[in-house]
Amino acid sequence: MKVLIIKRYLLIIIIAMSMIIGLFSGGCTGSASQEEQLKTTTLQIQAAVQTELNSLDSDLSITASKLSKIGLNGSEVKQILNDLCSKYSFTIECCTADAAGKMVVVAPEAYSRYEGTDISLTDAAVKFNKTKEPMLSQVFLAVEGIDAVVLIWPILNEKNDFIGSLNALFKPGTFFDMLAKPILKGTTIELNVMQVDGLNIYDSKGTDAGKNLLTDPTFQPYKELVDLGAKIVAQESGSGNYIYIDRTTGESVKKHAFWLSVKLNNTSWRLTSVQKVIE
Repeated sequence: MKVLIIKRYLLIIIIAMSMIIGLFSGGCTGSASQEEQLKTTTLQIQAAVQTELNSLDSDLSITASKLSKIGLNGSEVKQILNDLCSKYSFTIECCTADAAGKMVVVAPEAYSRYEGTDISLTDAAVKFNKTKEPMLSQVFLAVEGIDAVVLIWPILNEKNDFIGSLNALFKPGTFFDMLAKPILKGTTIELNVMQVDGLNIYDSKGTDAGKNLLTDPTFQPYKELVDLGAKIVAQESGSGNYIYIDRTTGESVKKHAFWLSVKLNNTSWRLTSVQKVIE
């Protein structure tokens, strides 16, 4: 009788444990599925962004090498810059600048009025002039009056002396709209792109670009979000949850974030895919 009771007791425990495991497995499956979707989407965006940046960087390197032989000015330079800029639909302008930081030739023609403009005091030029090495800038206020980023390559003459720079200017919003929106289409996933100082340089919703996640008053009431932002800045990849108030409904929403990084010339951007948590 005792053996029978013990067996029944063990059977009850096994059934109970199975039910508990089943419940937890079901919850984890949903979470794992969402994590996988965010990971897959972010990987696709990362690949597209890195490929485009690498391609532009390679073309600037080749073009800078050509200019080292023919100089910074003239009709041939103008044509080379027009060809370079037209190859990348997201670029605003391409230009040569002399060693003093004055724009020499600017393409396309719509921006030729900036030829002769001194850009040496812009944040991007100041940083570039410290090393005179290839650089992808952070967002800065360009002389054209827009917040943009610039990819810069030094131009050296045949004696290896620095004679100026080659610049390709573009807006992060245009760049990421072109590459990320086709991937995000048909999903409920949002994309945010941050510099490692916490500045949000792209937001697929179009609401938070230009705000610093770590310091902007908008985000300070949301400690989980700010803490996650600090983690995103510190780590090249990862995932996490946070609670945020939906600005449309006023309801608290739990969101899941997954991020990866892209890098070019010592500059790193964090690509973060965000989605409402699927319970």
